[in-house]
Amino acid sequence: MPRRIRVATTSLATLEDVKPPYNLRNPTPQENLERGLAMLEGAGAQGVDLAVLPESLLSAGLPYEHAAINAAAQTIPGPAFDAIADCARRHNMYVVTGLPMRDGELLRNVAVLIDRKGELVGIYAKRHPTEGEIGSGIVPGDAAAVFETDFGRVGLAICFDLNWADLWATMAAQGADLICWLSAYPGGFPLAMYAWQHRYRVVSSVWTYEARVIDITGRTVAETSRWGRIAVCDLDLDKRLFHTDGQMQHILPIQTRYGQRVTVETLGEEHLFTLSSNDAALNVDDIIAEFGLVEYIDYVARCTIAQTSTRVPIGSTNQ
Repeated sequence: MPRRIRVATTSLATLEDVKPPYNLRNPTPQENLERGLAMLEGAGAQGVDLAVLPESLLSAGLPYEHAAINAAAQTIPGPAFDAIADCARRHNMYVVTGLPMRDGELLRNVAVLIDRKGELVGIYAKRHPTEGEIGSGIVPGDAAAVFETDFGRVGLAICFDLNWADLWATMAAQGADLICWLSAYPGGFPLAMYAWQHRYRVVSSVWTYEARVIDITGRTVAETSRWGRIAVCDLDLDKRLFHTDGQMQHILPIQTRYGQRVTVETLGEEHLFTLSSNDAALNVDDIIAEFGLVEYIDYVARCTIAQTSTRVPIGSTNQ
């Protein structure tokens, strides 16, 4: 049975100022919260299962100074968390948001996952803050975070985390179906690379204009803009990826046999294809078994074993 979910990502668009830092205006924490809540209301009205807000929502656009971050930070639960959780509950949706968190004597840059009942599922503390953040008092977290939801496993990452590949690999090893990456900036091609490399979906939410939803092929399937602050799309978490080696001959028979009950997408340059079911009564695993398909990750693993077992150093047979 396909696991189809509707997701919404958002961009705060904290741009439009020509004063230092030049492209960022300086909203107050309350203005940021109100903008975030307004976008959640819009996402909820479209019946989403998951809505995502960006990094450190309350302090978006503020300078990396201890006084500013400290003033914006709140406990969790706290007033901002409670308002966001209420929105999640009323719209029966999961919400991921970034918040500056007061953790006893410490300040943290965190991402929180809230469930459909408005209850806290878990907190991830940014593992790799910048020097500027550390100078403003932000204390790094120490672990990856992947949480269970009613549709799959969701991993959380924040902004500068983009530069540490081991974190993204760890979330894959922990079985993440989807990563929510909350940021001050768009991120660009590394997000597509991680989605492709680890075969999970990436949902980014940013302070700037370009928040994206990226599927397992590394392609952007939805994106915000200067004019559209919310991007909504449907994702099939059971969509599978295959290499064409030894399998391309099955594509047309699958399309012919199952017709509109399946969707097959081919990626010519990459020599890949994807398969997803459009019928609640049709499981992709059954099609894989029927046609003897080998998923991409298993094919690569199989080739690795074959290479290792037959590899001979150059010149060794001449000795």
